Amino acid sequence: MLAVVPLTPTIGRIVYQFVARDENGDGDSNVLYKAIDVIPAGSFVADPKSGVVRTGWSKYEKGETYRVSAQASDLTPTDNSTTSVSEVAILEILADDRPPQFAKQEYNVAVAEDNLIDYSVVDVKAQSFRSIEDGRSKGDIIYSLDGASADETKWFRIDPTSGIVHLTRELDYDDPALPKVHQLKVTAREDNRESHVDLTIQIADVNDNVPTFTRPLYTAQVREDVELNHTILKVTAIDKDSGENARIQYTLDNQNFSINDNGEISAKVRLDADQFNERHFVYRFNVTARDHGNPSLKSTAMVHIRTENTNDESAVFLPTSQYTAFVAEDAQGGTPVIQIQARDADRDEVTYSFLDKNERSTQTMNLFTIDQHTGLVKLRHGVSPVDLTEAENPINLTVMVQDDGSCCVYPSVTHTSFATLLIGIEDVNNNKPEFPDCAKYSEIAKIMEGTYKTDPPTIVKVQATDDDSSANGDIVYSLYYTQSESRKAFVIDRQTGVLTPSPHVVFDRETRPREDVTVKATDRGDRPLIGFCQFSVEVVDVNDNAPQFERPSYETSISRFEAVGTSVITVFAFDNDASHNAEISYSLEMDVTAGEEHANDVDFFELVNRRSGEITLIKPIPSHKSKFTFNVIADDNGIPEPLSSVAQVVLNVLDKQQKAPKWQSSPECKSVVTVAENVEMNKVILRCRAVSGSERSSETIYKLTTSGGHGSKAESKFRQFNKFENGNEWVEVAIMEPLDYEQVNNYTLTLTATDMTSRVASSKTFVVEVKDVNDVVPQFTVDLFTGTIDEEMTPNEYLERMNGKPIVTVKAIDTDSDGPQNEVHYRIVGEANGEETKHFRIDELTGEIFPNEKFDREELDMYILTVEASDRSKSALPGANGPNKDNVKVQIVINDVNDNAPSFEESKYIGRVKESEGEGHDVITIKAHDLDKHSNLRYHLIGAGGGRIPFGVRTDSGTIFVKEPLDFESADQYHLILIASDGRHNATTNVYIHIEDVNDNAPMFEQQKYATTVVEEDVDVPKVLFNVKATDADQDEKSSRIVYRLEGQGAGDVFRIGNYSGVIELVKALDRDPPTGVPSWNFVVQAIDDDGNGLVGYADVQVNVRDINDNSPIFPERLFGFIEENREPIHSDGVYFMDVQARDFDDPTTENANLEYTIVRNKLINGEPVFRIDQNTGKIFAMRSLDREIASEREFIIEVRANDRGVPSREGFANVTIKVMDMNDNAPFFEKTKYDGSVEETAPVGAAVMSFSAFDADIEAKDNVFTYQLAEESEYFYVTTDKDSTQSSVGVLRVKKVCFFFFFGLKRGAN
Repeated sequence: MLAVVPLTPTIGRIVYQFVARDENGDGDSNVLYKAIDVIPAGSFVADPKSGVVRTGWSKYEKGETYRVSAQASDLTPTDNSTTSVSEVAILEILADDRPPQFAKQEYNVAVAEDNLIDYSVVDVKAQSFRSIEDGRSKGDIIYSLDGASADETKWFRIDPTSGIVHLTRELDYDDPALPKVHQLKVTAREDNRESHVDLTIQIADVNDNVPTFTRPLYTAQVREDVELNHTILKVTAIDKDSGENARIQYTLDNQNFSINDNGEISAKVRLDADQFNERHFVYRFNVTARDHGNPSLKSTAMVHIRTENTNDESAVFLPTSQYTAFVAEDAQGGTPVIQIQARDADRDEVTYSFLDKNERSTQTMNLFTIDQHTGLVKLRHGVSPVDLTEAENPINLTVMVQDDGSCCVYPSVTHTSFATLLIGIEDVNNNKPEFPDCAKYSEIAKIMEGTYKTDPPTIVKVQATDDDSSANGDIVYSLYYTQSESRKAFVIDRQTGVLTPSPHVVFDRETRPREDVTVKATDRGDRPLIGFCQFSVEVVDVNDNAPQFERPSYETSISRFEAVGTSVITVFAFDNDASHNAEISYSLEMDVTAGEEHANDVDFFELVNRRSGEITLIKPIPSHKSKFTFNVIADDNGIPEPLSSVAQVVLNVLDKQQKAPKWQSSPECKSVVTVAENVEMNKVILRCRAVSGSERSSETIYKLTTSGGHGSKAESKFRQFNKFENGNEWVEVAIMEPLDYEQVNNYTLTLTATDMTSRVASSKTFVVEVKDVNDVVPQFTVDLFTGTIDEEMTPNEYLERMNGKPIVTVKAIDTDSDGPQNEVHYRIVGEANGEETKHFRIDELTGEIFPNEKFDREELDMYILTVEASDRSKSALPGANGPNKDNVKVQIVINDVNDNAPSFEESKYIGRVKESEGEGHDVITIKAHDLDKHSNLRYHLIGAGGGRIPFGVRTDSGTIFVKEPLDFESADQYHLILIASDGRHNATTNVYIHIEDVNDNAPMFEQQKYATTVVEEDVDVPKVLFNVKATDADQDEKSSRIVYRLEGQGAGDVFRIGNYSGVIELVKALDRDPPTGVPSWNFVVQAIDDDGNGLVGYADVQVNVRDINDNSPIFPERLFGFIEENREPIHSDGVYFMDVQARDFDDPTTENANLEYTIVRNKLINGEPVFRIDQNTGKIFAMRSLDREIASEREFIIEVRANDRGVPSREGFANVTIKVMDMNDNAPFFEKTKYDGSVEETAPVGAAVMSFSAFDADIEAKDNVFTYQLAEESEYFYVTTDKDSTQSSVGVLRVKKVCFFFFFGLKRGAN
């Protein structure tokens, strides 16, 4: 709602009046008007009874907009189910002159195409506001009209004073070149102020086109026993109108026939061809096409239906109507697939075809062709193995056989029979199984340590792929173990590849942290191909090992006079579990087995910290105490249940201060000792001595404890020996059992020296590091590696086809430590002459084997290689020279490919058959041979001189049989060519079949079909097209008098024939292009012996019309595109958002209708084009991001051109309007930063106090919906989101409870 106010009015001046009605606008005016909000407050006053808005000030700021928000409530409500309060009405009052205001935000009108020039289309009059200057009147409103292009305003004009839009040109909805929608903009100008409104004018169709038949005469020929309601022919009428004006209903003026809405004519009653004893009858009647317009229009055409006496037998397929055949996936185009045979009891000749999805006969269907004469189905030429691989399997085809009615005196309507042909694509097993995700299995395959007798969990599901199909692509999984491997830790499902733990195996991470797995995938082909996947399964730790103290008990001595805080002993425990289950902490407790005198011993000591095993004295030692006994507990803090172990600590109390034995430094007594794992037995690795700490000489005894590894029996690996030398006693530690770096790489030794007199002990810890030596031989993961390669491929061809993949990869593992000793290298070994390396090469580091030459399977179908794996360091094994090495056998199978042609044993075969033998009779069987192992031979038969032959061959067996009736009088011998094909190569042999006479004809044309091409619009007529000639095998005089006639499309009107000459002429110029043109004319030429009264022979005639470039491309109408703002192109092509298509009525198979698109008038931003069009498809792309909030980027109009490639080229143009769609990418804002308001203290809860409106630059974004709420919760007020009179969201502050004047904050959200 809009109004204006003078700058200095009198207070109380009326500027506007709200008007509301109750009962949803249909009731009386007994309503109460409530001013919710006046911004600024006090600037205007709204009368609650009349709705009149008056000025509250005497002065207003020029250009300022003031807002009054109001609601109306019903004072006499009668329906409590509906609200009695209206939406919020917002009145904007401008302290300035306003431009004219249109009544609507936009205008949409429709105008019928048959309206006359100067027709008044729409009145878009705008409202004028009074001048804010009293006494001054405004000038008249002047209207103007603009369009998206200059062409738009050619169709319409606007009266500059009345605002009425008039039509200036005649309209035609049916012309595809003319727009059906016009986008205009109306401008209303008043005293240099103006406003705009969009005007959309849609052109409405009227029924101004008569339905037009595609032909003036429709002809058909049927047998008299045609099925009722079976479509005989279809007539077609075209109405250029649209909608109901173009919906056509057909009627006939003959009661023998009916017609449906599709124009399909069928017989209502049985037809009669013998009405005049002429063995045929022509039904002549009219068909009417009437549209559904008002008033309706109609037109008529003639229909001639000739009924003939016909044979009553259909052809029967032999031996069945359900055929099944197979073709190899690598077969080439032209390969015979199957011979279809049908026999007609009337001895008609039959033709074969496929039936397409539109139930039309065709010789080519999908990947196959069928010979119309022989019924031989072959692969279509040009079909590749890729086409067969990608085809649906099996392929379901419908074969149709049609007789020609030649059995009867007059040509009969042909019978058709149908058979189903299922052709399966036989897979060739030329792809081995592959594991695409093999490298990932080691990362995801895990098993918790333990045993799994029942309900074994799934460790991982492996999956192999095989590009072959059927059994060749059906994969079976198994696990591969070397012959020396007795531990079979896993079980795999043969079908699913699910790997589970074996119930007979214990998984122990401390013994085997990872378990190696080799999965074998085998297909089910005749010669199975194999793929391997090797990975390891991580054994996840379970807290199944309790901490172990380095000794079962600890004993030492302590002086009674030791100070509090003295460290008395350090204990140590280790845990073989993983780190998270081996975080050892210590605690002290009473030893319940030591007796009551030691019950409180533990109270005298404490640990330095829980993670350390150091024990200190915390109380003075009583005089009566001679020994302390207590336990120390080691807890691993494991999950889910921690484990612990206990060791006893005994501390002997000495009355005098005693000193522990002191270990002497010596080069032979180092804390860290490095020992090679192959060190000899009994070798001394430590030699140490401890000296008594007593003042007087005392004997010292030694004790050795050992730890290291899990279950490795570390105690037995080392032994102490006491030696006396020069009066001193030494302790020596020697190696008693072999060490193995691969099992344990370090040990901890503890030597304890105890003074025999004082019983005071001292310990020293040593670390023995085991040094790895090259004592592990590389071990191959399997006992036999296998691979396959196709024959007849050069090494480069193999690499290209396999994308660089090897034939097979061998792998050996060396568990020595990292370095030359575990670096495995591979080579092919063999005889001294190097034959093996002549055929294959191996990558020294990866073990990948590749071909070195081309192979021939027929010479050798398998190679066995020996591959050696060796490390790079001298072997440390006894008696070994050089590095450690091992070898394995590699089997490489040469796959057969079709590289040999089949062959026949003889160059000529002879067969004999009587002319009376019926269809299906076997004459002779001939076999070919092929050196290729899996060759699948197919046979087909042709005449040596071409043409139709009455014989066929069974494609799988090579048996030649009678396919059509034989006639000794026509031919007594046939020279045939029998072809055997393996899918790629062919072999031929000559077959001579002699017809034996046993003891019959209508005119026949020289050609079964006559075809020619004429140029459209050629006015050089009449023009001779053909000189047809028919002959009759009969020799009597009647048969020699042949009369020619034409029947069918254009006969007598467009084409004519000489009755006796057979000269066919064109008598009218032809047009091939829509909507009235015809690209091809098809009719029948008849040859009738006995001077036109005898037997009839037929030939088909086809006249094709060659296109000339006489049509320009036409765009359908005005084109619109929409693109979202802010879409950034992610590549150089830009952002696709629409396409444009032009239509060219010229021949779509020629360059005359091959269109190329360009933009002739683009938009530039910063000198760069904004849009791009694909010249071939018409797709339009945006080359940059657009911002709708920039006025210049809201809408673009570009001009596109389509030109054909004909000579000379023709072109068409169209404007494309591109609108940038608004996205919600801008935050909303309030018009003010602060709102002040007041409320009466008696205002009820829910009463409106004031309203707020927020604004947003995204005015057209679909998700730009305003919701309002208080920024902070208020005790006295709340905010609701209401709809105003324009259905926009407005925030209304309402009373929650009685309150006093204060400030509050507001925030707005968008959903």
